[in-house]
Parts: sequence; structure tokens; C-alpha cells
Amino acid sequence: MGCSASQLEQAKKYLPGRKGEARHDIDDMPDILQKLTAAKQNAAAKVALKMLLDVAETEMASSAVVRSGKVVPKLVAWVSSKDPEVKANALDCCALLSMHDTGCAEEIGTPEFLTQVGNMYKAKDKKLAEAAARFFSKAGGNKTVRQRILDCGVHKQLWMMVKSKKESVMKLGLIGYSKLADDPAAAEKLCEDDVEELVKFFFIRIAKTDDTDVEKWCLIAVARLSLATEFGNKLAAMDKFGVLFVKANDTIAGRKLPAALAIANLATNKMLRVRLIKYRALQLFVEMSKVSSNARRDMQDFQRVAALGIRNLAGSFDLRALAGKMGALEAVVKMLRSKDLDVARFAAKAASELSLHEENGRKMVLAGALKPLIDMAKSGDAYCETEAVAALANLAMGDDNQKQFMKEGGMAAIEVMTLSKNPRVQHNAKRLISRLRLAKMRTAARFAAQMAASQKELQRKREAMGYMGGD
Repeated sequence: MGCSASQLEQAKKYLPGRKGEARHDIDDMPDILQKLTAAKQNAAAKVALKMLLDVAETEMASSAVVRSGKVVPKLVAWVSSKDPEVKANALDCCALLSMHDTGCAEEIGTPEFLTQVGNMYKAKDKKLAEAAARFFSKAGGNKTVRQRILDCGVHKQLWMMVKSKKESVMKLGLIGYSKLADDPAAAEKLCEDDVEELVKFFFIRIAKTDDTDVEKWCLIAVARLSLATEFGNKLAAMDKFGVLFVKANDTIAGRKLPAALAIANLATNKMLRVRLIKYRALQLFVEMSKVSSNARRDMQDFQRVAALGIRNLAGSFDLRALAGKMGALEAVVKMLRSKDLDVARFAAKAASELSLHEENGRKMVLAGALKPLIDMAKSGDAYCETEAVAALANLAMGDDNQKQFMKEGGMAAIEVMTLSKNPRVQHNAKRLISRLRLAKMRTAARFAAQMAASQKELQRKREAMGYMGGD
């Protein structure tokens, strides 16, 4: 009599496993929760925590823990344990459980807990400092936890972890700091202190490290911090643009992508755009747009960054005109047809900005921009609808574009847009309708003027003929 695959898997859990091999799975969650809840002594806590560590990385485990209502308080209490093993394992469990958007990160990451973990960078036990850095590397991307870290000033302790002489603590701290900076307001907050120290630290490591992961996360941190005006200005003052462009033109995706994102984010600063263009930023993004979103995994975001960069650089009439001459229009129209919704959405943002220059709008319509935008406006995706309708409203400024819009089923799209529950879509749909009505009125007025001129000319000819007949 044979055994089923599931029976074999269950049996394997009771065999001595290799070091690091999970011996429990999500099916054991009820038993794990029961052991965690019942554990009172350190020995029982160690067993229960090791069981939880096997599954804590999964979203289902995170949801189950937060739903139990009893486990989170015990984990937080164990982080204060005098037993170093209990303390470290509890902190590792908190880190893994905080990875998902289940509410667990918010339950664990109270201001008091974050302050306590932040102060662990001073711990003599290096494993504990590493566990603290690992927590921030997992939880730092959560929006609520991020705000609490900044409000409590814990980002200063995290920065000390980034500067740690212990490599493992530094790398985990660097990941946590990069995730913390993934928000414009957070980036501004992180640059309130010594922004020059930030620039020096990251660029020294970018230049000197042989560790590709450290280089990548330093570039990611620079990219996210570049949304802060002060950081961008300091990069310009310290002449660091050249380094970024060298990395952005590299063939290794792990270098190219974050460096190009830094350049795209720097372009939100209107004082830096001309300087970035002199470094051939437009050519960089046009070239990146040619990489299909179906490319290998590490290159799939190239088009999204390219669309973002083109959109941010096209911030004035002259720069829009220049972009139109550098291949940006063709690149954007191509990206509008992408099956990747994120790429298409960012391309719609770029089309909206570029089309504020009327000649660009005419060229993009001739290149086929309307159909993908109309389809996007009817997609049902709230974010895509918003960007597509904004682009269509800008493209509908010229009479020829409006005629083409009507030919390609624009009115049917407008009917769908006006029924949208998204207020921004409704607002832009009304703008579009107003522009079309104004265009009709202008056309009617021109026609009436032409008719009046024809009538006046005809009357003049009749009068002239009558005068000649009278003679």
C-alpha cells in the first residue's frame, strides 16, 4: 500500500532535517498558535518561536497571528526577554510577520516597540543588533510603521545601523533605510539633518564596494532620497550626476535601473532639468523605452522608469519641444500600447505632459496615441482611467485631434467616463466634453463667418454687375 504525496510531506516534518530546513508549514498554524499562546517558560517559548519561524514569512501566517489577538502581545513581551535566544527569535518572528499588508506590522510596530528595537544597535550582542536591523529591513516599507519611525526619531538609530562596522548589520540597515525613504515626505524628513553626510556615505560605497547588493541598495536609497529637493541640490553641488549617468548607462540591470530612477526623480526638481538633459537624460530614457516589458525579470521596469523620466523632464514649453525632437513622442506612444498596466499608466502621464505642446499632441495622435488611451480610459482600472482621461483632455486641444478622437470612438469612451465612480475621471471627462463643445462652437462660428463672407462677396458682385448694366 503506497503513501500519498501529502502523507509523505507530513512524515518528513518528523524526520531530522538539514540545518535551516523548514519543518513546519502553514497547515500547522493552529498548533503553532496554541503553543505560542500557552507558552509561559523560556523552554516552551523557544519551541513555539522556532515553529513560528518556519512559517512566519507567509501572508497566511501573518493574518492568522494578527487575528488571534493574543500572539502579538506575547511576541512583543519576548523581545524584552533576558534570554538572548528568546529575544532574537521573537524579534525575527516580528520582522517576518511585518512583511505583509495584513495589519500585523501596525500591531507590532508601536512607537514604544520601535524605540526599543532602534536602541538595540548599541547592544554588545552583535546577533541582537543584526536582528534589530533585520526587523527594519522587513517592516520599514509599511506606511504606518514608516511614519511612526520618523515621528519617534528612530530613523536616527537606523542610520547608526547603516554605518555599522559589522557588514551584516550595515546591509540590513541599508535595506531598511532605503525602504524608509520610499515616500517623498519621508525623503524630505531624512534630509533634514546632515544631507552632505548622506551623499558622501552612499557615493563612497557606490564607488568602492565589491558587493553588488550593497551597491544596488545604495543606488536605491539615492534614487528615493532624490525626491527630496535638498538632496537633489546637494548632489548637483557635489557634482555627483556624472557617477549616476555612468551607472545608468551600464549593461547590468541592478545598476542601471536604480541609477536611472534616481535621474528620473531628480527631474522633479525644475532647477535641475536642463543640467540633466545636458548629460543626455532624454536619450537615456528613450533608449530604455525600447526594452520590452516582456524582457527578463530584472529589466521589466525599464519602460516604467523611462516613461517617468520623460514625463518629469518635460516640465516646460521648451523642454517639451526638445523632447519631441529627441524621439520621446514615439517612445511614449509605443509604451502606451504595453500590456503592462503600470507601463501604460506612466506613459499616459508622459503623454499628458508632452501634449501641452500642441505640435507634440498632433504628432502623437498621428502616431496612434488615441486608441490605447481610449481603451485605457474604459479599462475599469481607477489609476489608468485617471491618467488616460487627463491625457485625452490635453490631446483634445486641437481641431484635427478632436476629429480623430471622434473617429476612434471617443464619444462612447466619454459616456463610460461620465459614469465612473472616480471623481477625477468624472472631472476630466467633463473637461473633455467642454473642449469638444467649444470646438464645435468654433467650427460653427468659422463656418458662419465663411458663409457671411461668401454672401457679402456675392452681393458685391451683384451690385457691380447691376452698376455696369445701368451704364
